[in-house]
Amino acid sequence: MPAEELPSDSLAIVDTSIIYAMGGPSNEKYQAFEQYVTRRNISVRIPDHVAEELGESPDAYHYQRDRLRSAQDAGWLERADVDFTDSDVSDAIDRTRERIYNLSADDVTEDEIETTDAVLAGLAYQYATEQTGHVAVLVSDTLAEQAIADVLAAMGVGEETSVIEGRIFLDDLLDTQFD
Repeated sequence: MPAEELPSDSLAIVDTSIIYAMGGPSNEKYQAFEQYVTRRNISVRIPDHVAEELGESPDAYHYQRDRLRSAQDAGWLERADVDFTDSDVSDAIDRTRERIYNLSADDVTEDEIETTDAVLAGLAYQYATEQTGHVAVLVSDTLAEQAIADVLAAMGVGEETSVIEGRIFLDDLLDTQFD
């Protein structure tokens, strides 16, 4: 099993970079991830921001849409609606953007911060407060990983959530598949 394990019957929110790293249905990482989440009954969600980055619009890359459609058709990936009307969800998003900005020092301007990273935190907060199961966020940006974890802990859902470096997670899945 990977170094960081997702509990059975949990929910995983996946960032764009992780979907890219997984590759398409014929890729070993994609297949290992699909096997892992289906065997452990893990629900995988992506917010609309991720779907848009992956090419959900009609003019976007066809193979990206097929990657999403394949996972949706297999039943392990669903779109997630972020409840922006919930003031706590919006607060989690705002706090995450601010935390990323503060962690980045002089590396980026506030306008350059990925909106999707902050939305992942808001969605994790939303799910953590709506259900009793564990919620994991898989990202590959170190600053986003730290910021999301910090904000979720500060907002009182640190015990119900985990933030995982998704590319390492995928590599671990592939490595343990052949042990």
